[in-house]
Amino acid sequence: MVQRMAHVLVAGMVARITVSTLALALLLCSGVFSLPLQGRSASKQKFSEREISYKTADGWTIYGILTVPAVLAQGEKVAGVVLFHAPAHDRDIYGHNGYPNVREALEKENIATLRIDIRGRGKSAEPQEYHSFTPEQRASVAFDVSGAIEFLSRQESIDSSRIGVVAEVQSAEATVIGAFKDRRTRALVLLSGRLGQTAKDLIASRDDLPVLSLASKEDKIGVVDMTDVYKLSQNPASNLMVHRDIGIGNSMFITWAAKFPNEKPLESTVAEWLAAQLQASAECHEVSFQTEDGWTIYGSLRLPQQSGQASAPGVILVHSNLSDRHIFDRLEGMLAAAGLAVLNIDFRGRGKSRGKGSYFDLPQEERDKAYLDVRAGLNFLSSHREVDADRLAVVATAIGVRYALKAANSDARVKSFVMLGGLPDRAEVEKSRFPVLFVSSLGVPRIAQAFREFYTLTRDRGSYLVEHEGGALGYQILEIDEELQPLIVRWLKPQLSLP
Repeated sequence: MVQRMAHVLVAGMVARITVSTLALALLLCSGVFSLPLQGRSASKQKFSEREISYKTADGWTIYGILTVPAVLAQGEKVAGVVLFHAPAHDRDIYGHNGYPNVREALEKENIATLRIDIRGRGKSAEPQEYHSFTPEQRASVAFDVSGAIEFLSRQESIDSSRIGVVAEVQSAEATVIGAFKDRRTRALVLLSGRLGQTAKDLIASRDDLPVLSLASKEDKIGVVDMTDVYKLSQNPASNLMVHRDIGIGNSMFITWAAKFPNEKPLESTVAEWLAAQLQASAECHEVSFQTEDGWTIYGSLRLPQQSGQASAPGVILVHSNLSDRHIFDRLEGMLAAAGLAVLNIDFRGRGKSRGKGSYFDLPQEERDKAYLDVRAGLNFLSSHREVDADRLAVVATAIGVRYALKAANSDARVKSFVMLGGLPDRAEVEKSRFPVLFVSSLGVPRIAQAFREFYTLTRDRGSYLVEHEGGALGYQILEIDEELQPLIVRWLKPQLSLP
């Protein structure tokens, strides 16, 4: 498939969109994000719960219920999710009411929850009920949100770097305002959310926070606002689910269960998405490893949190001869946020890997051995227990493409490759057995023509070609086209069997 300035890339994959008749028609299909069928019975962890309260920054007392795993190993911490109801409800919408709800689905993922009564509702109704609030007072619910995140983060059993938030309908506006300003928030779910411009601007401002948006076709306001959220979010893990005739807010879970009793519960789909986002590690570790010819190679390593989950696919990033690993800093974080283990290296003579000299001072023969750096990187990345050594990928640019492709062709563990410009040997391209995402600039005719030929050679393996209208070289396209990095992540995930 050849894509000119491609923002919608793979058939069967929903990419970031511009709202059009075709795109909206696709989104409005009930099975857009289809998943395997699964029964409603599942083993349930034992959880304990207790009534809590906290003071907001503006002095309101908020009441809620904290639910945590009953048994944890010494020092063990779990992810936590704060649940916010709409003004028409109270915290019981997430409680033991016999109806499907996301709290119970999160418990099956071993995730703690905090469900609160927002100010003016339930036990938090004093000193004034919500129905009599002014618009300014309703906006102050954002203090309830920030206070809940702060309270949950301070609990001994909670990993404060893995906090998620769920909100429904009218509470979405205040929730986005409160949650997006707190860097501990790692994932957000909006159920038929109603959002103003302030909240939408905040969503566009953070590419490190994925958002899952849900709406039902008949809820036109919800569809428009949730589609806007999906368009504005720059995080590749963000998703939009628009179903048909299942209601608004939390009632979507109940209606779904009634209409599709033999299909996977909708609340399970939401909980699994949240769990996946909360697995990714927010920490970046400086690492080093040795090549077979004696170079010490430095890099940045991001590994997903395990918490008993299956190991993650791994990606290695390979820069150009005029740069270092930091050209991939943003892509590195986005890949990690999508649930991949990432190793971003400085190859020999560049960045911190200058133990035997700087790149352009090295003999050509020594430079040409930089493929050994990539090979050692693949071995180092796959040696970690958090990484599935049989699901590896490489992203490379400029001269790094030549080094990376040579290393990848000799490693059966590599399952896909992203080529940002560069001009590898044709023989190496012919030898490759994995799908390649080719990204070229039409303003660089030599590379553009070569990539068209390479695509023709490899399209039967599942390769794709993206052509950029301009003269940017390789990784420079990442700076010019803000959609390219999310596109790379979206393309890699199915190649590595990542949902």
